[in-house]
Amino acid sequence: MATKKSETTMEIDAINIYFLAAPEDEKQVMAIKKYLAPVIRSSRRPIEIESDFEIPPGQDVKEYKQKLYEAEIVLAFISSDFINDNETYARTQKVIERYNRNETVMLPILVRNCMWKSTPFVNLPLLPKNFQPLNNKQFWNSEDDALTAVVTDIYEAIENFTYENEVELEQADLKIAQALEDISIDKAPPEHENIEENPNLEKTREKVEAKKVEQEQPKTKSKKIDNVAMDVEWRKKYYKDVLWKRAVAYFLDNIITTIPAMLFAIILWSIVSVILYPENPEDVSDTEAGFIVVFSLFFYFIICAIFESSKFRGTFGKQIMKLEISDRNGHRVSFFKAFWRNIFRLLTAYSYFLVIPLIIQIFTFMKTRKLFHDQISYTVVGEKIKR
Repeated sequence: MATKKSETTMEIDAINIYFLAAPEDEKQVMAIKKYLAPVIRSSRRPIEIESDFEIPPGQDVKEYKQKLYEAEIVLAFISSDFINDNETYARTQKVIERYNRNETVMLPILVRNCMWKSTPFVNLPLLPKNFQPLNNKQFWNSEDDALTAVVTDIYEAIENFTYENEVELEQADLKIAQALEDISIDKAPPEHENIEENPNLEKTREKVEAKKVEQEQPKTKSKKIDNVAMDVEWRKKYYKDVLWKRAVAYFLDNIITTIPAMLFAIILWSIVSVILYPENPEDVSDTEAGFIVVFSLFFYFIICAIFESSKFRGTFGKQIMKLEISDRNGHRVSFFKAFWRNIFRLLTAYSYFLVIPLIIQIFTFMKTRKLFHDQISYTVVGEKIKR
């Protein structure tokens, strides 16, 4: 990781950057690598990019992936797939341990919106700095703007890493120079002996003095992740948070949104009774009453769909709990998708009373972090982010 020097020339080691991502985010990995090209060409130190997606033919895959634990900089591409992947999670834990020992620099990149605040990445310098996912088309004017913003931050991190590495090298040179000077004084020959001063020692001393001001500048320390947080199974914490918030949001929806739906049903009932049975409004049949109830339910679904497909991206309950709904790419869902999603939600909720669907849902959720109606409608419920 340090530079190698000889008497006549200085050979500089390359900066190893490893892209750690889920297979679903390979496209974003390649896009970031493309935008990093000018940074790689202009860097004061050579830069080598490695990832799981460019393993040389014939190379042992398991052995190649060990390079992750030798990289100076690790870029973690955060998404729901990244958090859900068990292998990626285990590898991430090892990288975090190296990060806490100041052996590597770890930069998480928010590719797609997910529950990243319930992971160890909440204690790391997330990119982009405005916390907007790269695929958030409602915020970024174009994909170029999003990628350029992230690569600019990566470039800054590379420059800081290069500077800190040079400072450490100069401090090592200073210690060597002082040690050599002490040895020279201890073994100084008699005054009458004329021994030429060591030119290499003098050269090193001059270089160190020239950098002395830079050496005295305080270095920026990366914020360490609390070791206690590392010991916590953040995957379980995610389950706990999202289930609790979604349950409360569902309860609030049934209180807040059901009220106007019930009022609508009462008004509709009154109108139907007066029109069909003006002399005896109480003669409304069970079939007609059932039709009114079903129509009121559709009115409830319409209210939910309007808000979920709006800029609020959520019903009243979800807004209160700071949750939002999007499609799998982080975009706002359409009205019809939100409408059918709520119908599926009602059907799956009643299916849980059969117990077996509930047990299947529990095991499925542990793997996908999605409820049945989320899977059917291809939607994602996550923590609301600022736009």
